[in-house]
Amino acid sequence: MDSMFYFESLRRNGNFRDIVRVINMELAKIVEQQNKLQREIQNTIFPDIQQRYRQLREIGCSYPVEYLLFDFCLATLDEDYLDAALYLAHSFHILGLSKSLNLLLSVIVNEKLARDTDVRRLIILLSRALEPRNAELYVDTYGNTFRKRYELYREGLRKEGI
Repeated sequence: MDSMFYFESLRRNGNFRDIVRVINMELAKIVEQQNKLQREIQNTIFPDIQQRYRQLREIGCSYPVEYLLFDFCLATLDEDYLDAALYLAHSFHILGLSKSLNLLLSVIVNEKLARDTDVRRLIILLSRALEPRNAELYVDTYGNTFRKRYELYREGLRKEGI
C-alpha cells in the first residue's frame, strides 16, 4: 500500500497511506460530533442529496438510496469487493458522490485494502457517519448477509472505541 500511489506537494512527498491517515483524523473529528451534525455531514458528502432523493422517490425507487454508501462500507468490511464495487458505482451515479471520494474508495476496493488498519478505520468511521438511524430494523429486513456485515461493523466500532 505504501509503494504504489505517491503524490508530491510543495511541502513533502507522501503516499496513499498518508492520505488515508489524514482522512481518518478528519472523520474521527466528525464522528465525535455525530449526534449534532449527522444531516450536515451527509449533505457535505452528497451536495445535492435531497434533490436526488426526491427524484428517486418520484420514479418509485424502492431501495432506500441513502443506504448505498453505508452498504458499500459494510461490504468492504466484509471483504466482498464485488458488492462493494457495485454499491460504490451506484453511490457515484445515483447519489452524485464526489469524484475525489469515489476515487479514494475505488482504490481501496480495487487494491483490496480492507485488511489494512488505517483503511479499515477509515471505512468504520465513514460507516459511522452514514449509519441509518433505523439500521437495527434494516438488519431484520435484509437478512443474514446484512446481519453478518452489520455485526462486523459493530465489532469494528467497539475495537475503535467509538
